[in-house]
Amino acid sequence: MKKDYKKYFLAGPIPLILVIILFYLHPVNEGPPRSEYSEGIWNNCNFTKPAEEWSAAAKRFGGENAVIDLVVAQAHENDLTYLPFPFEKSENVYSYSQTDQVEPYLKKFDEDGLKVILSIQPNNADVADLIDIILTRYGHHESIIGVNVDMEWKLTGNPCHVSNEERNLWLNRVQKYNPEFKLFLTYFKDYTYFPDDAEDVVILYDGEKATQTTLMREYGNLASHYTSAGIYTGYSSSTPPTASHKSIMAAAPNTQYILHIV
Repeated sequence: MKKDYKKYFLAGPIPLILVIILFYLHPVNEGPPRSEYSEGIWNNCNFTKPAEEWSAAAKRFGGENAVIDLVVAQAHENDLTYLPFPFEKSENVYSYSQTDQVEPYLKKFDEDGLKVILSIQPNNADVADLIDIILTRYGHHESIIGVNVDMEWKLTGNPCHVSNEERNLWLNRVQKYNPEFKLFLTYFKDYTYFPDDAEDVVILYDGEKATQTTLMREYGNLASHYTSAGIYTGYSSSTPPTASHKSIMAAAPNTQYILHIV
């Protein structure tokens, strides 16, 4: 007599079809989930609060993958760039501190395992020169992942624009200190102000003074032209001030950095 194999498989202690279903539904242990982006805060050259406070704020947003965007060359209204550490003044770069205000913060961020982006606001100073000044002094810190050029304050050459030639020059200069470093470029305009996409270049959107619907549309349009992107959020002038993670990732799935204004 021919066996009814279908009946046999379904009649056992654990039906085969149930085993198959449970196999596909049971989560495979692949270790802890990996974050697809780094999240943290922006510090606009503010060294009045202890480093511990900035570190704790970054970790509240990013946990073990927290990042701090730390401005270490600040633009001023006189078109000069000021540094928070001793420096022999040049034509466009001045120091406003007799002590190094940055070093203690970077030591703390190293200890806490944070990622740090060193931001510069060049004004009339030469960007490549500023990169040398900053990374010669701080490039050895384990926390540093690259240098950000805030294009709003770029007054040299074609103001607020970055050419492919400038991109290559700055990226090569940054990676002279560490081949793993990235070049970040920040602005609130569309992609025509930025260079073409390139490896190790991250485009950061800094829009504000609009509804989040408008900001997410503009951010999404900009990010669509690049492999790696990020966004600043938390401006009191935006409505609402902070964009949700869901809206950010929906606008730009290639988001790698979310930086909060605190």
